[in-house]
Amino acid sequence: MQDKMYKSGGGYVLREIAGEAVLVSIGSGVADFRGVVKLNPTAKCLWKGLMEGATAEKLAKDLAEEFDVEPETAAGDVNNTLEMLLERGMITCE
Repeated sequence: MQDKMYKSGGGYVLREIAGEAVLVSIGSGVADFRGVVKLNPTAKCLWKGLMEGATAEKLAKDLAEEFDVEPETAAGDVNNTLEMLLERGMITCE
């Protein structure tokens, strides 16, 4: 997972609504979507990286720096999150 480039899929946009970071479904996915995805601060940090495209290593580095966590912990969390997002079709991997 480390050398692959991950990017957010085109079906969601990040918005701030009432002080909360949320992903809003757009395009053809709206009919299948049942609401918005509320992001906690770490998920928001990851999604911002995914919007531009990033490797798992870069996402983990950003997360570790932003939230002052051990790099190994950040890497494990990022890898788990990327797997889940890929399974749900929310991101792409090249």
